[in-house]
Amino acid sequence: MKLEQALEEYEKRRNNAKKEVEKIRKRYNKRLEKKLREVLKRIDSLERKEIPKNVDDNIRKIVTAERKSYVTSLRKALESIETMEDLGKRLPDLSKLHVGHGRYLIILFEKDVYAINRLLKELNEEYVNYYEELSKKELKDLEIRKLIEGKEETRRNLSLNERERRDLQKKVEEKKAELEEFYREQGLEELEKSIRELSSRIRKEEIKLRSKASKLQKPVKRMRLHEGIASEFIGDSSVVLKKPEEFISLLQKIYPRLEGKHKKIAQWLIENLPEKSRAIKDNRKKLAELERKREQIIRDAEARKKEIHELERLIEEKEAEIKKLKRQLEHLEEELEKSLRKLEEILGEKIER
Repeated sequence: MKLEQALEEYEKRRNNAKKEVEKIRKRYNKRLEKKLREVLKRIDSLERKEIPKNVDDNIRKIVTAERKSYVTSLRKALESIETMEDLGKRLPDLSKLHVGHGRYLIILFEKDVYAINRLLKELNEEYVNYYEELSKKELKDLEIRKLIEGKEETRRNLSLNERERRDLQKKVEEKKAELEEFYREQGLEELEKSIRELSSRIRKEEIKLRSKASKLQKPVKRMRLHEGIASEFIGDSSVVLKKPEEFISLLQKIYPRLEGKHKKIAQWLIENLPEKSRAIKDNRKKLAELERKREQIIRDAEARKKEIHELERLIEEKEAEIKKLKRQLEHLEEELEKSLRKLEEILGEKIER
């Protein structure tokens, strides 16, 4: 059987079921009206009855209060019931009243209370029977059309979001290409290469000078000099780079006291340190200038990078929405399949998917 034909057949059966359900509802509501009148009649009778004269005054007061509370609560609960649906909502309240009427009231008016309770129990049983009959006759809306529409709409939204994600990804690729072109035009790659090479050259020269100078730390320490520069040098060989003039003055002063290799090292430093320290200083200025140029290029590219980051953020949002829609689509497909199987069971025929 084709789906549309199956839905039409099910709708016919639902309409017939609605008529049957309405008949059941009217029948039970009529019986409910009669039963409620009977209960209210019993309540009125209990309310009018005189408390026996031989009852203790304290007990009389207690029973009077208990009866008033019981009658008022029960009457209030029953007056709000007009249909079987109302009865179903108030059954929990009525069940509480079964045991909430007080110890002395049931002793003095046992027959009346039990008669009311019996009627309330019958109301409960009546509702159970009503619910069972409705369950057998009633055909609920399987919401197949709604599920199909929801599935189609979700597919459309999923397709739209996937297309929008592709467009955003394409824009990101274009913007990244533009950024790379900007860097190329500005010569960023060559600039960074120059920075790396110059930094490496400076480090090597500094290490070479510090390494040579460090070989003189022990001889200087043994001399027990009082000059500040000597103490600084013993603790840190970088003094040769930070204070080259003072260090050369120190070497010239201690030169006569040095021997062998230490004397040669000192002589080499005296002859070469001024030039090499100036070269390092000049190179550091060049490095600083190159780094300033690089920072300027990076700052100029910041707007482009922010645009790329914003696009990537939008892509993440789209991906989250796509995951959500896929889960929603999967859920709708499962619900639709359940409803179609239920429809096949009801109609007793296989439905074309």
